[in-house]
Amino acid sequence: MDHLNKEQKNEVVVVSQTPDDEMYEKVAEMVLVQSLASFRKQQLLKQIDQSLIDQDESTFIELTNQYNMLLSKHNFLQ
Repeated sequence: MDHLNKEQKNEVVVVSQTPDDEMYEKVAEMVLVQSLASFRKQQLLKQIDQSLIDQDESTFIELTNQYNMLLSKHNFLQ
């Protein structure tokens, strides 16, 4: 890279994708995020239920905090 002048070093090479490729990538990412968040929600609900059965207040509080944070981060879960 030493042979390039200052202007050439600052150039950014962009490899463009077709709009279809970009769209598919975004849709796939959205599906993955939604699936993982939904799975985590179900896990937390089961753990919260178990903490109630066990009468474990500290675990219940921790899990409900995690659950509320998950819901606030992913509005589609509500």
